[in-house]
Formats: sequence, C-alpha cells, structure tokens
Amino acid sequence: MKDSPGFAKQIVARNKFKNTSRKSGTKRIATLVAVAFTVAACGSTATSTVKSTGGGSMTIGVDNGSPTLQKNFNPFSSNMRIGTTYMYEPLEYVNTLNGKFTPFLATGHHFVNNTTLQFDIRSNMKWSDGKPITASDVVFTFNLLHKYPALDVTGIWNHLNSVTSSGNVVTFHLNSPDVPFAQIIAQTLIVPQHIWASIKNPVTFTNNNPVVSGPYVLSSFNPNQYILKKNPNCWQASHVAVPKLIFPAMSGGQTSQLQLSRNAYSWATLFVPNIKQSWVDKAPKYNKYWFPPGGSISLFLNLAKAPFNNLTFRQALSDGLNRQTIATKAENGYVKPASQTGLLLPGLKKWLNPSYPNKGVPTYNVAKAMKLLSSIGYHKNGNTLLSPNGSPVKFSIIVPNGFSDWISGAQTVGHELGRLGISVTVSTPQFAAYQSQLQTGQFQAAFGSIGGNGNPYLDFHNLLASSLTAPIGQSTGVGTNYERWKSTKTDALLNQLLVTTNPTLQKKAVYGLEKIMYTQLPVLTLFYGATWGEYSTKSYTGWPSAANPYAPPAPYGDPPIMIMTHLHKRA
Repeated sequence: MKDSPGFAKQIVARNKFKNTSRKSGTKRIATLVAVAFTVAACGSTATSTVKSTGGGSMTIGVDNGSPTLQKNFNPFSSNMRIGTTYMYEPLEYVNTLNGKFTPFLATGHHFVNNTTLQFDIRSNMKWSDGKPITASDVVFTFNLLHKYPALDVTGIWNHLNSVTSSGNVVTFHLNSPDVPFAQIIAQTLIVPQHIWASIKNPVTFTNNNPVVSGPYVLSSFNPNQYILKKNPNCWQASHVAVPKLIFPAMSGGQTSQLQLSRNAYSWATLFVPNIKQSWVDKAPKYNKYWFPPGGSISLFLNLAKAPFNNLTFRQALSDGLNRQTIATKAENGYVKPASQTGLLLPGLKKWLNPSYPNKGVPTYNVAKAMKLLSSIGYHKNGNTLLSPNGSPVKFSIIVPNGFSDWISGAQTVGHELGRLGISVTVSTPQFAAYQSQLQTGQFQAAFGSIGGNGNPYLDFHNLLASSLTAPIGQSTGVGTNYERWKSTKTDALLNQLLVTTNPTLQKKAVYGLEKIMYTQLPVLTLFYGATWGEYSTKSYTGWPSAANPYAPPAPYGDPPIMIMTHLHKRA
C-alpha cells in the first residue's frame, strides 16, 4: 500500500534543511532525500483500533507506532511525537506550497542588509505556565542550538554568526550574504528560557511536560493514544476552535484505510486507492480531501556516466516518456505531470517564465526521440536500440523498497522507454542502501523527489549546486546533487539569489535556473508527489484547499500550527 508514514514525515519536516558541513559556504542547506516521505511513498501495516470521539474533539490519524515507545516532545529531537508541532511555535510560518510567510511569535522580518536580518517579536505573550514570552527566549533558543550542535538539525549555525536582541527586536548576523536563509530562521521552533536553561542535557531531554506558546498543551499520554488540549494562555487562543486533539497509535496500511472509511478520523494523511468510494461517499456533505503537490518525483540520471552525460541522449529519453501515463499509473490519477522547469506548480507560478508551453511540461514524442537518438549514432535492430558501438542500450533504475507508487512509476518508465528499444530494469534496494548508492554515485538512474521548500533558491540549490556534488565513489551528503551536475553558470545564478533582496534580480535568476532545467535536463521531472490530506468538515470548517491554499493539508510538520488557528466551528 502507498500511504505516507507520518512519523517518518515528522522527522523530515524538522530536518529538511540540515547542512552536511559545519563550514559556512560549503554543502549548504542540503535537503534530505527522505523528503520522499512527504509526497507519496511507501507502505506499512496497522495494528491499532480507533474509536470515534465526540464532544468537539478531533481524532487525527498520523502518529505512527505505539506512544509507549517514546514520550518525547523535544522539538529538536528526530524522535519527537508529531503532536509537538501543535504546541511549539516558530517566529513565522512559511507555506511550502508558495513560500508565503505568516507571522506567529514575530510580527514580521526585514533585512537591514544582506547579512543582517531582524525579527520583531510580539508583546504581551505568555508561555503555557503563565510566564512572559520575550525576545530573550528567542535569543536563548538559537544560542542553545549553537551550544548543542546535535540539536541544530537545520544547520542554522553554519550560516549564523551571532544573534542579539534590543527590546522586542531580535537581530541575526549572518556569516555571509544569505537572503534565502530567512526562511529557516523563521521556521525554528522557540522554547522557554526559564525551563530549558536548567536542563542538564537538552539533547537527550524528552520534555515529558512541555511548557509551550502554541495552541495546545499536553493533556494525557497512555499506551494507546495521547491527547492535547487547548492552551488558554496562547496569544491567539481566540482563534483556536478545537478544544481537544486525540492522537491514536497507528501504523497506516489497510487497517488505517478501513478506519478512515468508518469516519474514525477527522483528519488523516493516507493514500487511499479509491478516495471517492472509500472516504467521500461515506459522508458526501462533509468528507473532503486535497492532495496538493509536495515535491516533483523525478528521474535522476547519473551525469558522470555515459550515455547520460550526453544531452541529446537525455533529450531523447525525455521525449520518449509519456508523463501523463506515468503519473496516472503511479498515483492512481491523483496527480499531474511535473513541470521540467523544476518549479512546484501551481504554488510557485509567480516565478514561472510564461514563455514555456504547457507550463514547462514536456511533450511526449516518440518520433522526435528516435530522430535524436539517430543523430548521435543510435539505431534499432528489431525491437532493440543499439548504441554507436553496437551494444544493446539498457540501464537500471533504483527505487527504495516498499515505495510501491514509485516502483509502479519506474516500471511504467521502463515500459515507455521500451518503445525506443531501451531495456530498463527496476532495482528495489532497502532505503539505506538506496540512499548510499545515490550519495556515492553507484547508480545509473534513480527515482527521487525534488523541490517542496516553497523557495526557488532552496529547491534549485539543493539539486544543482556544484558544491553539493562529488566524484563517483565519494559521498555528496544527504539530499544533495546526486545527479552530479556541474555548471559555473548555474552557480552564478544561485549566488545571485543568495545575495540579492531585489525582487527583479531574484526573478531574473530564477528564470535562468528554469532555463537550465528545461533545456539542459540535469534531471527529468515526471509527476508531482502528493501531500495526502483527508479531513471532515462536519464539526469544523476552514480547512486548506485548492481554493484557499494557505497550507498543505498535512497533520504533521509545520502546517498544523497554521491550520489549527484557521479552523472554526461549523455554525
């Protein structure tokens, strides 16, 4: 089955910008390849039974595994419970669909210059224990990450030189021009100094009784579920409509799909083969879903190896792929083919150069593909494509074991390229082996996910920066330039985005990077990976949707803090 495991997604959501070097300017902002978990992947089995609850509460199907395994609400831990991000707040929420900032603990931010960033902290806020929230808590939080590098999962101190405050203004002094990094600073969860200053080891601290600023506080925790209740001291308590959140132990798979069909969840993140029959038709007036793009599922070609280092060969492969067929078979028709510009659309449409036909989705053209192959010495012998030296053209695509949607997509890619006479096999190593092969370049082609940060610089840099590649046999690090693209022009455009706060220059640089993606094909984008989101409007309305995309409909990571302050009780 193809549901997305929420626990894995939670880890990714808090680690997705982690750097692989403690040295400024190198290996910057490397995104975990495990971002795949956020956009349509893998399967698991379920063991829990969920009972529907009333009284205005909301049961959320997202937290995998029995809560008895770990009572951990440390917001900097990779093992934290998913409910943690319903309790702690960032300075600002950043919508990864479109990059829009929404103020939370801060009322906003601005650059004094391209190395000095300031956030204005709200006045008259309280922690859940009644103590005041101040700019000192913000400074303390960032210095805590500096003192304990193991907590700095987003690599903040690779970029940050110091942080200070004056009144309600917190100033971040960057090591070098780094305009896009405002997003990572804004998204950092803030903890109370008066609690954490006395913690002997914040790295191993499980934070069983969290003191928080956000909409919810921990109410109870038992072997079958944990419960959050509304925080009356939250500065925006008047915007929090749901009084109680229930997180049952679950593991996804068919059992959880059955629970969804029985309306046991008010909000879930599950792949369901027939969403209309399994969910919508159970309560047509109230049961809704929205599966917006969370990334672009793409075919990585190892550019350090022939024949993939030949642009004409890559162009032929691209022309020979029917992306609509691949998307339909991989994701049951829930998603659309992805733009070859590398932009996540429609969210990032303001960055899209309008000159590209069909918003940059390549046209399927087998005849053109064969003509291109012929122009560089390839020819068919029966149903087999032969290379210029007369050998059959064949290669392997690696896909993580258990990612059944990706496996289906890779198999469809193989079928499509078979029309060109190319023999494609699909290999499914375990995830750790898959990731190792990507990092060290021990692959020919691979399925992977790109984008999804809501910021063109972060998306393009992670994928294309020369500093994030490595020779075959050496590791690129996690979530970086696996295809081993090197281009001084690309690096110059990325640097322009890094240093400028001028919107016109930013758009010009993004247009240049789109052109490289579209014409040079460093990777072949295939289809958008969905962020699965099912929700009921029976008791609460105001959910994000295609008509109001203020957040992805994900009950994990950053979106809940935004969603739970936007819902309102049905009249």
